[in-house]
Amino acid sequence: MKLDLESVKKLAKSIEEHNLSEISIEVNGTKLTMKKEELRQEVVTSNIKYVEQPTLTNKEIEIEEIESSEEVVVEGKEIVSPMVGTYYSAPSPDSEDFVKIGDKVEVGDTVCIVEAMKMMNEVKSSVAGTVVALRAENGKVVKKGDILFLVK
Repeated sequence: MKLDLESVKKLAKSIEEHNLSEISIEVNGTKLTMKKEELRQEVVTSNIKYVEQPTLTNKEIEIEEIESSEEVVVEGKEIVSPMVGTYYSAPSPDSEDFVKIGDKVEVGDTVCIVEAMKMMNEVKSSVAGTVVALRAENGKVVKKGDILFLVK
């Protein structure tokens, strides 16, 4: 097999046809990984309860009154933890957070640190846009694949 445009198109089509989230191949020392980004919807209530609901549409942020507490529906592309470790929102305890809600991020921007086995690993943004939700708590353990941020 040769990695040409037609082969890449076929792989992308396979992801859709077989409902895969990721596919990786290696041909003659060249590795290609394709990931399908899933848009998620998150409901945040006044008592900070998170409920995820997969969504296929790109709705605007909505506010509804339910039992005298406001709910805000937040959607966006995910930035996930690449490993198990302790999440840190800033480079040091007396520094400002790498990103806050409303900040614009570009692909490759450092958004946080995950400490694993005494190694500080910078987590880089895989998407560009505006941070609309922070999902991890500073100093708490995150697992590989945990959603750290939503970016719209």
